[in-house]
Amino acid sequence: MKRRTLAQRWADITLRSKITGVTVLILSFGLLVAGVGTMSLLKPTLYASHDQELRQYLSNPTAALQQGADMHNPTQGDVINARGPNYVALYDSSGKLLADNNYAEVPDEFRDSVMPSIDQIDTELLQRHNNDYDILEFKAADGTAWRAVLVPLFDQDTGSIDRSLLVASSTRVIENVMAQYITIFSGFGLAVILLGAALTRILVTATFEPLSEVERTAREIARGDFSRRIHVASPNTEVGHVGTSLNIMLDKIDESFKERQKTIEQMRRFIGDAGHELRTPLVSVRGYAEMYRLGMLQEQEQVDQAMGRVEKEAIRMTSLVEDLLSLARLDSQRQLDMVPLDLNSLARDAALDAVAQAPDREIVALECDQTPMALGDEHKVRQLMTNLLGNAIRHTDADSPIEIAVIATPETARFEIRDHGEGVPEQIRQKIFDRFWRADTSRNRETGGSGLGLAIVSSIVAAHGGSVSVHDTEGGGATFRVDLPYAVGEEPVEHQDATTVFQQNAAETAANGRRSGSRSRGRTSRNRRKESGEG
Repeated sequence: MKRRTLAQRWADITLRSKITGVTVLILSFGLLVAGVGTMSLLKPTLYASHDQELRQYLSNPTAALQQGADMHNPTQGDVINARGPNYVALYDSSGKLLADNNYAEVPDEFRDSVMPSIDQIDTELLQRHNNDYDILEFKAADGTAWRAVLVPLFDQDTGSIDRSLLVASSTRVIENVMAQYITIFSGFGLAVILLGAALTRILVTATFEPLSEVERTAREIARGDFSRRIHVASPNTEVGHVGTSLNIMLDKIDESFKERQKTIEQMRRFIGDAGHELRTPLVSVRGYAEMYRLGMLQEQEQVDQAMGRVEKEAIRMTSLVEDLLSLARLDSQRQLDMVPLDLNSLARDAALDAVAQAPDREIVALECDQTPMALGDEHKVRQLMTNLLGNAIRHTDADSPIEIAVIATPETARFEIRDHGEGVPEQIRQKIFDRFWRADTSRNRETGGSGLGLAIVSSIVAAHGGSVSVHDTEGGGATFRVDLPYAVGEEPVEHQDATTVFQQNAAETAANGRRSGSRSRGRTSRNRRKESGEG
C-alpha cells in the first residue's frame, strides 16, 4: 500500500480540527515568545538589582559585619560573628584567608545554601578587582552560584591596602524567582491554551452549524424533496453567503427541472398533436388507396375525385411538415442573417402577396413616413408578416378589410396587422401562441388550421429579440402588434399613433372607393401626421 503524504493526511482532517489546531499552535508560539522575552528581560534585571546591593558594601561594609563593627578597621571577630545571608571573609594583602563566617552559628533562616570557603584569593585578582570593583562569580560545593565584591581596607598610618573584605551573596533567590516565574507562566499559559482551544472549538462549531444544515438540506434534496431550502440566519457572514448562493443555485435548479418537465410535457403534446394532424390525412389517403385496390372506383369520375382528395391531403401534410420543420429550425437557434430592413417595403410586399392570395379582400398597407429600419433576417420577417396576414384572412369574413401598418416608436420598430373580425378574447391571448393550440378544437385544417402559424410567429419574434402581442381593434377585431429592435445606428423617433393613422386612411379610402386588389391600398403617407399616443 502506498504511503500517504503529509499533505494528504492534512487534507483528511476536518476544518474544525484544523482551525482549532492552528489556534492552539498560534497561542503556544505567542506564549513561548512572550515567556522567553520576559525571562530575557527579568533575569538581567534581577541580577542588576542583586549586584547593586553588593556594591553598596563598597562604601559601607558594616551592614555585612557584626553589629558595632568599625567600618575602617573591622576585626576578625567582626567577620566571624557576621550575621545574615552573606558570606564574609577577611584576607590579608597577599590574599590569604584570615577569617570568615563559614563556621559561625548562622540561623537557619539565613542558610539558604552552603556557604563557600575560599582559603586563598589570587593577589593579581585582588589588585585588579580593587581597582575596577568588578563583581566576582564563583560556585559553592553544592553548585550554587555566588556573586561577591572585594572591599579594600586601608592602613590608617600608611594609607595602603593591607587587607580585603569579601562580601558574597547567593543567587539562589534569583533562581527561585525564575523557577517560580516559569512554573506560574507555564501554568497560566497551559490554561490559556486549553481555554483558547475550547472557545475556538465552540465558536467554530457554532459558526459552522449552518453547514450542517446545508448537509441536511442536500441530503433531503438528494432524496427528492426539491422544495427544501437553507435557512440563512446571518446573511452577512461567509457561511451566510454560502447559504444564500446555494439557495439561488437550488432555485435555478428547481426552475430548470420545472422547465425540463414543462418541455417534456410540451414535447409529448407536440408529438401527440403532430401525430393526430398527420394521421387524419394519412387515413384518407389510405382509404382512397384501398378503395382503388379493391376495385370500388369503377368510373373515371370517381377515380378523378379520389385522386383530387389524395392530392389535397398530400398538400395538407406537406404544409404541416413544412410548419414543423420551420419550428424545428427556430428551436435549433440557427444563426440568423441579421441586416437592416425597411419595414415599409416589407409591409408593401406582404400586402401585395396577401392580395394575390385573396383577390376579393381589401388589404391596406400603411407606410411610415419616417421609414423605420429594423434589425432582422429578411426571410424570417417576411414569413412573420405572411403568417399574421394569413391568420387574419383565415379568421375573418371575406368582406372584412385588413390593414398592415408600419409605426416608429422611441424604442422599437413596430408593425401591426389589424383585422375587423370577432377579435381574440382576453383569456386566450397568451395561449394562441402555443403550438397546436386553437380556439377551434375540431382539428379541422379547413376551418381552424394546424395551430402552428402563430407558434412560428412567436418563435421568429423571440429569435429577433422582439415581442408580439394581441390587442383589440377599435370598432371590433384583433390587432397583432410586433416590435423589433432598431438596426445599429438608427435613432429612435417620435411615436405615431396607429389608431389615428388607420382613421385617417379610412377616411381617404371611403372618399376614393375601393381600389384594385392587385396593388397596395394604403400608401397614404402624405396624409399621416406624427402623434404622441400609443397605437
